[in-house]
Amino acid sequence: MWFDRKLTSVDHLCFSRSPLLSVYADMSTCCKEYADDERSMLELVFAPCSPLAGGKTNWIAKSDEEIVEATMKELARLFPTEIGPGAPDGGAVLRKSAVVKTPRSVYAAIPGRNKYRPSQETPIENFTLAGDWTSQKFLGSMEGAILAGKLAAEVVTDRSAGRPTQGIKSVQQHVIDEANKASEEVPVGLDLDSDSAFVYGGGEEMSQRSEEALQNQDKEQLEAATVAAR
Repeated sequence: MWFDRKLTSVDHLCFSRSPLLSVYADMSTCCKEYADDERSMLELVFAPCSPLAGGKTNWIAKSDEEIVEATMKELARLFPTEIGPGAPDGGAVLRKSAVVKTPRSVYAAIPGRNKYRPSQETPIENFTLAGDWTSQKFLGSMEGAILAGKLAAEVVTDRSAGRPTQGIKSVQQHVIDEANKASEEVPVGLDLDSDSAFVYGGGEEMSQRSEEALQNQDKEQLEAATVAAR
């Protein structure tokens, strides 16, 4: 989000208290490529973005204009002296914006969710797990992935040295029950003919091509969007 003036409240990377904006930064201050002493350019993570990720609203289904409007309202609440109608001279004016959607990127870290994350150690010999989705104290993030990698390395070294490990985490019984009832499905796989970032789990500005790729690769996102729109 590009503004017509320099914002003073955000001068570094911030983890937010906002229920909508999980993290944001003024790139005109933090990043050489966007350096500007006169005007700010904010990059923000708007998440969780759908009920599938634990949110209350399916923002994947919303238009870019609706997302920008909600973001501006939230920024006005967070920084009332610089953004919004309560700020002097009406506050900073948004010059332009770009919305990049990345389905399933960030989920809501609600209480009780960590019990579903598997331990790095497994009952299979010489098979150790790593990734931000495994059991560790951070949410799904680069920091979580790094910590999980460290914990996985500890499992390998402890086993090699004959030291006791942290142990194997039990799988929740209802998960096992649901897995036993599940039917076999053919994986979707990658649509190599599509150049949409959605095919590879990435994000991009939404277009007709994007929507078609999302329909093919992750149709649950659009199904949830249909329900949310009713």
